[in-house]
Amino acid sequence: MRNHWTEIEKYLEDQKIAQELIGELRDFHMRYEVKDQIKERVEKPDILFYGKKILEMSIAALLQGDNLLLSGAKATGKNVLCETLAWIFGRPEYDISFHVNTDSADLIGTDTFINNEVRLRKGPIYQCAEFGGFGILDEINMAKNDAVSVLHATLDHRRRIDIPGYNRILLHPATRFIGTMNYGYAGTRELNEALVSRFMVIDMPEMDEDSVLFVLRQHFPDGKKSALKAFAGLFLVSFPEERLWMGSTTVSIRKFL
Repeated sequence: MRNHWTEIEKYLEDQKIAQELIGELRDFHMRYEVKDQIKERVEKPDILFYGKKILEMSIAALLQGDNLLLSGAKATGKNVLCETLAWIFGRPEYDISFHVNTDSADLIGTDTFINNEVRLRKGPIYQCAEFGGFGILDEINMAKNDAVSVLHATLDHRRRIDIPGYNRILLHPATRFIGTMNYGYAGTRELNEALVSRFMVIDMPEMDEDSVLFVLRQHFPDGKKSALKAFAGLFLVSFPEERLWMGSTTVSIRKFL
């Protein structure tokens, strides 16, 4: 844990995160151990998030026990922030990608037949609740409202899951959920107020030169400063132009890399 935390602490200090928050994060790590069978789910992401204000807001909310809903256009770093938060909190990550056919069985679990017995095949939400994971609810506004309504008791103060025919389970105290959503794209829909009220909503700002350079330096640590700066300028100039040219499809820095 010590070596792992040292790397996290250095990242947080480089981002100029408040020492009080860093101290509370350290206590969180010490309070909640990760079981051996899921330690492989705790890993440093390839790209770390850049942005002191958003990071501090997210860390403070998660430490208070809130769930997050990250809203914004494409290429604003929503998934990068999710992965970074799971890493700095030292929690196993469970990724759930929503689509129009997502139903409650995909989230909670479904019956299966093992050794002549009907058993529950645990879904990602169940496992996240059981092991104190960070559940990433990707593109949550792609799913139908009746599918995500099964999460209401999981996301609010009750923090539990009731599964018909099986026992009620209470969420591990370290469990958190982070939803992401894009507005105005094909297949998306408005989330109902009952669901949104169970999250702290954070509007993600578009990338600026500093954030693009931070990403580039992670990919090209030996790159010349002048070349990286020119590359960042190209991305920022192309960003609005391609968004206009491609309509609802926004260019991502992933395309450049």
